[in-house]
Formats: sequence, structure tokens, C-alpha cells
Amino acid sequence: MVAEKNKKWKNPFYALLIPVGAAFCVTAFAYGFMAFQQVNAGRAGTAEHAGHPLFDWLGKHGTTALLIELAVLALLTVGAIATDNRWTDDSQRAGDPLTDADQR
Repeated sequence: MVAEKNKKWKNPFYALLIPVGAAFCVTAFAYGFMAFQQVNAGRAGTAEHAGHPLFDWLGKHGTTALLIELAVLALLTVGAIATDNRWTDDSQRAGDPLTDADQR
């Protein structure tokens, strides 16, 4: 029972970083593909995706979406690093010399 009481939760920032990072990757690849198609607009086969709604939306809001996602990723990363000691179980830090020095 005592072990369950002292058990700490996992860092929630890590769980938030996964979907935000995945969204950033998808947006970045789609934006890059859209830009590649615009550069190669004269070649055959590139016009088939030209009117796709995703590429229209990315053309208008893609840069803003990427910057917002990057800012959220940065904030979550700083939050994860800053609060990591709070969420780490004491038994995992037992051999850490910095933690041992703090306890003295």
C-alpha cells in the first residue's frame, strides 16, 4: 500500500508531445509536397493534385499552421524538461548523483 501511495505519475507532457509531433510531421510533409508540386508545375503528372482542398488550405494557412505547431512543440518540450524531476519516481533517481546531493 505504501508503494502505491508514493508512486508518481508519468510526465503528461510526453503524452502530449506524441500527437503534436505527429501533427507537425504530417503538416510539414504535406506542405513540402505542396511546395514541390508548385515548383514542378510544368511537368506532367503534377497537375492531378493541384486543386486538392488540403493543398489549397496549406497554400493559405500552411506557414501559420507550421509555426503554431512548432511553438506548441517547443512549449511542450520545455515543459517536459522543466517538470521531469517532479514526475520521476524516486526509485529511478536513487543512483543519480545530483539527486543524492540534493537529499543531503
